[in-house]
Amino acid sequence: MRTLAHSRTLYSARGFTMVELILVMVIFGILSAIAMSRFTARVEFDGRGFFDQTLSMVRYAQKLAIAQRRTVWVQASQTGRIICLTYVQVNVDCQNDGGAPVPTPGEQTWFVKTAPTDISFGSSPVFAFNPLGQPSPNAAVNLTLYQGGSTSIGNIKIEAETGYVH
Repeated sequence: MRTLAHSRTLYSARGFTMVELILVMVIFGILSAIAMSRFTARVEFDGRGFFDQTLSMVRYAQKLAIAQRRTVWVQASQTGRIICLTYVQVNVDCQNDGGAPVPTPGEQTWFVKTAPTDISFGSSPVFAFNPLGQPSPNAAVNLTLYQGGSTSIGNIKIEAETGYVH
């Protein structure tokens, strides 16, 4: 005959039931299927990230020109998929810094960025911000980034009179 104490130890054994285990596996499978699709389609994510970096670089160049009261050149290469900042005009492919590189904020390295694979510039603009923060030559500048050569990621516009970057 079983006693009350004996049946308590029988039922107080700890563990998970088969239903609980299967439910957890199903939920984990659904969540991983959703999360994996986010990590495998990184082209759009990388493209948007590079667009934001480029926008920040151009804004930084304009602010730096005003703060240091000197000309800052922005050069983007359509073929090399590179953008760089210098204090003097260099070749359009940003292959060298011309002896006057703009350092990356917080570092002492040349401020140059390469686009991810499948991301390119629509043109190869070379322009400068003068000490007043205006683009030189004094004309509006448009810098468009493309994914796969045809899908526009975004357009960076620099106003002619004010140098406002948006």
